[in-house]
Amino acid sequence: MRGLIAIYARVSTEEQAKQGFSIAAQIRECALLAGSKHALVFADEGVSGETLQRPALQELMRRIEAGEIEEVICLDPDRLSRKLLHQLLLTEDWDRRGVRLSFVHGNYAKTPEGNLFYALRGAISEFEKAKINERMCRGRREKARQGRVLRDFQIYGYDFDPEREQLVINHGEAAVVRQIYAWFLQPPPGINGMAGIARALTQSQVPTKRGAAQWHRQVVRQILSNRTYIGEFYQNKWDTSGGRVRLRPKEEWILIPCPRIISPDIFAQVQRRLSVNSRS
Repeated sequence: MRGLIAIYARVSTEEQAKQGFSIAAQIRECALLAGSKHALVFADEGVSGETLQRPALQELMRRIEAGEIEEVICLDPDRLSRKLLHQLLLTEDWDRRGVRLSFVHGNYAKTPEGNLFYALRGAISEFEKAKINERMCRGRREKARQGRVLRDFQIYGYDFDPEREQLVINHGEAAVVRQIYAWFLQPPPGINGMAGIARALTQSQVPTKRGAAQWHRQVVRQILSNRTYIGEFYQNKWDTSGGRVRLRPKEEWILIPCPRIISPDIFAQVQRRLSVNSRS
């Protein structure tokens, strides 16, 4: 059924916490622009504007492709997307399908001047977002250089103390870590390798860090190769910018000393054994 009006609203968790953005407020202002006409509401709450893979936006796009929507009302281009390229792609696609796009904040007429202003506003928004991310990353790096752990990284054998911003030993889990290292170096009957250790922990009903009942070989391997257990916890190790996860150069890692669970000698023995197994 053609002729429906859609309201699209979005807020990320960060925006809601820091700037007081509200889905309800956006919908209210968009509804005023719609006037007496009934409007369908599509709202993404706690979702980043840097991706188009948002449940409500995807449903809106599906309804537009089905020819059901005549007009989309949005508070401003930032709510549609934080990326200029995405804004322009959506605008072009919807315009081609005969869908009118209206904003509460700003009237972007279909003129060369209006299109230029729309593009410039999107570029400024994208620049502001990049600068905010840069400042946040710089702040996190500075905290790390001060020896403060940024958040709870869910490392088996440790708990996160938010007041001191440090890792502290979880003695129950630490005993399991020591058992894993001992089993790997001197396997008892019936426990062979990392898969055998995972089965033994599962059969003993030892929960994982996240409370799961089943252990997996890869989790055991991560514990056996994690240098945190010898007191070397690294931050600023991974680069998550651009939607991808990449390992930073080692000189950019920031070492945070923490309590040891495993001695360096035992850890070195395990690494040699892992290396031999890997070559085999």
